[in-house]
Amino acid sequence: MAAQKKDDGLVPLQVEVTVAGTDADATVRAYLFDSAGRVVDSALVGNDLSFRVDPKRRYRVTVGPDLSVDEHVPADAAALLRAAGAISRDVAPAYAPGTVSLRIEESLRLLWIFRCITIHGTVRKHLNPGGTPPAYAPICAGTVQVFTIDLAASLDNLSDAQVLNIGQTVLARMLGVEISDLLSFDWSDFARLSALSAGLYPLTGNALRAYLVAHRAELATFMCEVIPEWAISYQQLPDATIQPDGSFSLTYCFFVWQTPIDVYFEVVQTIDGQTREVADPDILCTTIWNYDGSQSAVITVEDPSAIACNPTQTGPGYLYVWPTAIGNVDLRQIDGLETPSGTGLLPGDTPFGGTLSLQTQFDPNLQSNGISYYRWSYRFDGDPTFTEISTPVTHRWMQETLSGGVITIHLNSVALGPNLVGSESNLYAIPDPNLPWVNINDPADRPFAYFDSTTGAPGRAGMVTLRMEMFDAAGTHVAAGNAGHGGPFSYLLPDLSATAADYTDAPGNNIDTNGDLVFRIQVDNRRCTAALGDVQASGNTADDCGMLHYTNANDTVSVAYAATQPGNFIDWSLSISRGSHGVVATAGGATSAPVGSHLDRTAAQLAGSCIQAAFATNLSALARATDGYARQSQYDAGATGAFALLHP
Repeated sequence: MAAQKKDDGLVPLQVEVTVAGTDADATVRAYLFDSAGRVVDSALVGNDLSFRVDPKRRYRVTVGPDLSVDEHVPADAAALLRAAGAISRDVAPAYAPGTVSLRIEESLRLLWIFRCITIHGTVRKHLNPGGTPPAYAPICAGTVQVFTIDLAASLDNLSDAQVLNIGQTVLARMLGVEISDLLSFDWSDFARLSALSAGLYPLTGNALRAYLVAHRAELATFMCEVIPEWAISYQQLPDATIQPDGSFSLTYCFFVWQTPIDVYFEVVQTIDGQTREVADPDILCTTIWNYDGSQSAVITVEDPSAIACNPTQTGPGYLYVWPTAIGNVDLRQIDGLETPSGTGLLPGDTPFGGTLSLQTQFDPNLQSNGISYYRWSYRFDGDPTFTEISTPVTHRWMQETLSGGVITIHLNSVALGPNLVGSESNLYAIPDPNLPWVNINDPADRPFAYFDSTTGAPGRAGMVTLRMEMFDAAGTHVAAGNAGHGGPFSYLLPDLSATAADYTDAPGNNIDTNGDLVFRIQVDNRRCTAALGDVQASGNTADDCGMLHYTNANDTVSVAYAATQPGNFIDWSLSISRGSHGVVATAGGATSAPVGSHLDRTAAQLAGSCIQAAFATNLSALARATDGYARQSQYDAGATGAFALLHP
């Protein structure tokens, strides 16, 4: 700063700073603030350091890291120095001429030069995109690429017109959310977005750039995919290796005045020499803004070919076998799972259908305690005996090698069964718990049995009892310890009186006389039917050409239809569309609509301002059955038709 005059009433204030460590003064600066917190002067610490001050005013002397750029101190220097742990002394009126003495230990000075944080988090694979509830598995091998993003520099790479277009896109997207907030009476979010949009609306050029940067954390969701990737300014940090539990971490040190940082992640896996980005999301959508190391990043991989490990839950601490789900549907959702009675349905009166993938978690100590095999069987009500499930099950494990700093993954397949062991057929091996099993293609890598509920009859339906048995290495049956059977392990099932993460020993209702696990589900593989019948009005029936004469605008037009499913596990909808106008009438239901059902509307309701009009009818019948991953749409049905209303 410019030197003060000697005759302007100012007096010297000597600042004596002792800095431990060799050549330490080169990175330490003293700052003089007035009572309003504004920088009056600053200088690097040296042997003869003094500021000229007005003896009638209050000041603060602060010693900390050198924040200056070309001798200019940033406007937010006070906040940056507080964050860095700088030390200060207040100077009261009439104190000067005088001396302020401070000592800086080397450990504190080093903190002023650099700040180190741990960038950390977990990587997971989304197993059922679009499914409810979402299911995930840990990505347990590979590399996380870490970047810091400079949004200000990125916006400087764009023209004013391009930045203005970004601002307008953000405003349009915010307006859509504001309207939704109004409709849902979310006044707090509406007020927040309204304030943001009001500040954004009038800005252009550099003012708009500055606003987008200052409010980047709040606006990021509205800036998704609007800044081209070529314009993004970034710095790539060292890679972080993914650990077997899906976690990663990286220590990053930077100059203290650079905080906060904005971090972005990509995930890379190398399989048999082929490197592939399995997570390369839009940068602005997924960057963590103002990252300070306290947040644990969660990176979700959507690539279906990404290698993940099977998700596990913590067991009870004793030997157990834990059937957990059918597909991605937790067993706790089955009505009557742990009672003698129940519908066996999922919420929404949803039955099972198709091929059901039975998920199980095995205690890792089963094999070392002599339990080596399992078997699943099923019996429809009315069947004389159980039928053993015999569909082959093959799982894969990954072998990792490190060469030249690159982790390469090789996949190995293991057939679990079916096996003939002793006199017992269709036994499946419990997987070796010491191998890193993967989950890439569910239902190929994760289930332990596949129950084809259509076996024997394509439209098979009814209540089914599923049974699980355990065997030793010689194929000898091993009973569980549940319900007083005294075996060496316990079957687990969900604790229906607690949270979704809780389990319990399977109760007596789920243990048969042999000490095996049983539970019941309802299956329905029967198809829906959908049919459109006659269309009538004014005593007339539409002919084969679809022509239907009506007399008056208030005459009823009746469209006959039927949408059925034998178990009433159906959701159906009927719509009538007029010309290019769109839908003019609808009907729908969640149970069968039998033959003889009809949709009635007046001619005026259908034709509107038209005297004569053409119509399309569309009937959709959707089967509700699920295999635990998706609705069984192969059992759907539909029908379409057309007619025209003609006035004589």
